[in-house]
Amino acid sequence: MLKKALIVIITAVVFKSFLEYIFGDSSNQSKKTDEKKIFKSNDLSNTGEKLFLAILGNVYDVTTGGKHYKKGGSYDFFVGRDASRAYVTGDFKNDLNDQVEDLAENQIRDIFNWKSFYDKTYPHLGVLEGKFYTSDGQKTDKLLHLEKINQKQINNEKKNSDFQKRFPICNSEWTQEKGITKLWCTTESGGVKRSWAGYPRLVYNPITKQDSCACVNENDLSHPNVKLYPNCEPKSEICRP
Repeated sequence: MLKKALIVIITAVVFKSFLEYIFGDSSNQSKKTDEKKIFKSNDLSNTGEKLFLAILGNVYDVTTGGKHYKKGGSYDFFVGRDASRAYVTGDFKNDLNDQVEDLAENQIRDIFNWKSFYDKTYPHLGVLEGKFYTSDGQKTDKLLHLEKINQKQINNEKKNSDFQKRFPICNSEWTQEKGITKLWCTTESGGVKRSWAGYPRLVYNPITKQDSCACVNENDLSHPNVKLYPNCEPKSEICRP
């Protein structure tokens, strides 16, 4: 019985070795698939007829968007470099670089939005050795820090969305001479469809850290972030401050 079991095991091992010899080691194949190609800075410009660019150290082939990226195109200045900064500053003369450390957190979020656009639109080829990736393709501390900022912004966007559903922006009427002359609420003001209209109030948003007019449900009128506008009736859906 033991002898038969050993024969079965040996046969299985030999058969596995034969398959790996013919087709290659599947584990190594998967590792090769996961490996990132590491680019040097000058690799982005020495591409022949191909058009490569990088954003946050990620390299994309934008050749299919040639009408925008080829020489003379609207965005030809992005090709051959990592110009992450310029995507949010709009300065295509002085900011065609990857210096993003001094940007505001919402600008960092915008750069990641641009990266998402490239992820969906163009082939991702690998990563660029330098500020955002090491020579072996690992994320640097700088990139990890930026990713934390981006995630924080994503969380804030979700919180802000939930806040605005609870306190939808009110409608307003404004003139250059008098400023705001009328504030009012409907069941669709602020783009939020609901069963209640609410009452115009000055509401402090802790996510954006700003005061603005919002339509407040009767159950939230005593909320600490909610204030009554001067000269406005407490239970009126229209306010003329």
